[in-house]
Amino acid sequence: MDRLAFSGFYLSEAGQLYARRFEERSRNLALDFSQSRALLVLAENEGVTQQRLSELTAIASPWLVRILDRLEGMGLARRRPHVVDRRARSLAITEDARELLPLLRTIVDESLREALIGLSARETATLAKALRRVITNLSTLDPLMTPRLLAFHGEENKPQLLDRQV
Repeated sequence: MDRLAFSGFYLSEAGQLYARRFEERSRNLALDFSQSRALLVLAENEGVTQQRLSELTAIASPWLVRILDRLEGMGLARRRPHVVDRRARSLAITEDARELLPLLRTIVDESLREALIGLSARETATLAKALRRVITNLSTLDPLMTPRLLAFHGEENKPQLLDRQV
C-alpha cells in the first residue's frame, strides 16, 4: 500500500505522542496538554473573551469552559465582567499562573526539542510550513473553522475560496 495513504495517521500519531510526552513533563504541575495550551495562550492575550480564547486555541467552546473551570479552581485563571459587553467575561491569569509560566514554557521547549531531534533548521521550517498548510487546507473544508484559522494563523493565510463566502 502507498505510504502516503498513511500520512494522515502519522499526523495524528505525532500529535498524540507529542501531547503524551508533554503531559509526562507537566505531570507535577497537574496540568494536561489542553489546559497548558489555554493558559499559555491566555497569558499572551489577557482580557480576551472566552469565545476569542476558543478561536485562538482551536479548543471548542464547551471544552474550553471545562478547562477554564479547572484553571480557575486551581487558582491560575479568573473570569471578570467584560468592560464593553456585560454578557461576556474577560479572562486573565493570576499571579500564581505568572510564576508557573517560565516552567511551562520550558516544558514546551523541551518537548518540542525532543520531537525535532535529527531535523535540521531547514527541515524544521519546512515541517512548520507544511503543517500550517495542512491546517489551512482542512480548515477551509469546515466553515466553522475559518474564523479560528484566521485568528490563529493570521489574515495572510486566509484561504482563497472560489465558491463560498468566508
